[in-house]
Amino acid sequence: MGRSPAVRPSAHRALAARDRLLAGYPLWEAWRQQARASKTEAVARLDELLDDLERAVTAWGGRVLRARDAAQARQLILDVAREHGVKTVVKAKSMTTEEIGLNPALAAAGLQVMETDLGEFIVQLAGHPPAHLTAPALHLNRHQIADLFAAHLGLQSPAEPEALARLATTYIKPHFFAAQMGITGVNFATPEGTLVLLENESNLRFTATLPKVHLALMGLEKVIPRLSDLEVMLRLLPASATGQRLTALVHFIQGLKIQPQGNQIFYLVILDNGRRRLAADPELAEALYCLRCGACLNVCPIFQVGAAHLYGRVYPGAIGILLAPYLAPVGDICDLCTQCGACQEICPVGIRLADKIRELRRRSRRFLPLRALTTAAGAVLSRPRWYRALEPATRGLAVLAARQGWGLPGLPALSPESFHKRQRDCRCKPLLGDEDQGRPPRLACQAPRSLAPDGAEAGRLATKENPDLDSLTALLAERLGEAGSSLAEVKGPADLARRLAGQAEPLWLEDHPWLRPVAGELEKLGVRPRTAQADWAPMAGTAVTVGLGAIPETGSVLVDSGAGPGAVLGFRAGKQIVLLPRHSSRLSLAQALKYVRGRGPGLVSWLTGPSRTADIEKVLVLGAQGPVTLEIFLYQEEA
Repeated sequence: MGRSPAVRPSAHRALAARDRLLAGYPLWEAWRQQARASKTEAVARLDELLDDLERAVTAWGGRVLRARDAAQARQLILDVAREHGVKTVVKAKSMTTEEIGLNPALAAAGLQVMETDLGEFIVQLAGHPPAHLTAPALHLNRHQIADLFAAHLGLQSPAEPEALARLATTYIKPHFFAAQMGITGVNFATPEGTLVLLENESNLRFTATLPKVHLALMGLEKVIPRLSDLEVMLRLLPASATGQRLTALVHFIQGLKIQPQGNQIFYLVILDNGRRRLAADPELAEALYCLRCGACLNVCPIFQVGAAHLYGRVYPGAIGILLAPYLAPVGDICDLCTQCGACQEICPVGIRLADKIRELRRRSRRFLPLRALTTAAGAVLSRPRWYRALEPATRGLAVLAARQGWGLPGLPALSPESFHKRQRDCRCKPLLGDEDQGRPPRLACQAPRSLAPDGAEAGRLATKENPDLDSLTALLAERLGEAGSSLAEVKGPADLARRLAGQAEPLWLEDHPWLRPVAGELEKLGVRPRTAQADWAPMAGTAVTVGLGAIPETGSVLVDSGAGPGAVLGFRAGKQIVLLPRHSSRLSLAQALKYVRGRGPGLVSWLTGPSRTADIEKVLVLGAQGPVTLEIFLYQEEA
């Protein structure tokens, strides 16, 4: 596939979004340290935590399967498909399924497989492997994608990200309802039996909810010591991956999901595939701390040349170099690194990527001659007298080699002036403008001191011990606005009915005590709403549901997503309206996690703005495979 001009600008846009967000995160370094400590503990207690996870998932009705390698994982998944008579499969984005080569295995067994993430759908059509951990189609521009849709789907569209995304959504959606099995990955798993899945598009939501069988595949390193550790993980991962406070949807599965014909069947496959061998290596085990955010790829100068395809492996970049000797097929790609160290600085869990790549190079047999040469050069360069004594002879040999044609083509020309002479003659001068601005002069050879940015006042409100409710409501409105949502206050059924009367039809209401009197008020206004009772996942112009609470810090709304026909209602509407009790709209992240844990079996989702995608040239499109608009009403039952 070669060099792709689309990779570098897309990677830079992702980095810019991250930088804008981190400017208001003064506690970023503390969060990194907490996350690293959590992952260190998880790797040290791996067997204990995985056993607890298996017991907990089994207790709530799931079945846990363990796979020692890719071949066994593929066979286990095929066995599940055969057991349940599965012929059609929908998949959400999962790098672990790419790791085990699942799609070709399913296709060879006669199963139809549809990737439902927009980026994965595009590369499936193209026949390419993913170009990035979080942006699979990063290497393709909008014109190439439009050509793919025309050639493979027979569908024409303007070469604009929004038009292309809408076209793909229209094509993909019917497959969710025809599929018999949905396959997803897992971002985090806790020993309490909670599986956490992050997404932006809503396709994972459909994949995990609509088919009669849901199978989730996870690498064993995804387990963390406790649910409360998610507080820092959920701050670090979305910010590093996409520059968001939180992804548009975070799903917490801790029980079987309800369907019209009964409870959905659930399987969890836990994959080793070299991870235990990596965990046993004291020098490189921290590679298992990786959150798969892709930040180390975005900042890597080598990755920016041609994306993941340069590496010839599922996991590219610095983290891919560390995983290559352990995750089959085992390989050595540690030459694909400039040692600039940017990956190590940007990693949200502080993996010492550059240091560990140097360790791999010390072990590598491919670099024995180069190591000998660089060791000798290092010995000379670290001793100024040796260097000055040997430089004339070395420069003479270099000139002779050039005359005789012994040199290697492409090497830069030898400088006519001695390096140590230039260094001796260098004089550091004050930078212009410092004194004019009232600052002490800096020397030209000094790097300016990096100052940690102060967080916005709004960002600190949520951390106060007893914050004022009005301040938190204002913060919630601000964060909702950032994510493309809105907040309003509504009092009583009549007021709510007036607000709903002008909404796009068909207007569907969740079957909830708050909304039953509202239906009567709407009929007085000449609007006939529909109530989601017998209908499973109806199409809606506007869907009105009742939420559980809100998190002002991130602008997220909690909804119970596993209770009957209303479970998917909001995700098949152009607009979703969520009613919230005012008293539960002031949750901290920690409180929201406790709330989820206490909710019991089922599926709880956090919504942070409408669904979205940026899989085409990193251009944001709202309403990817879910509502284009999300409105939140703080609702008071009595006017």
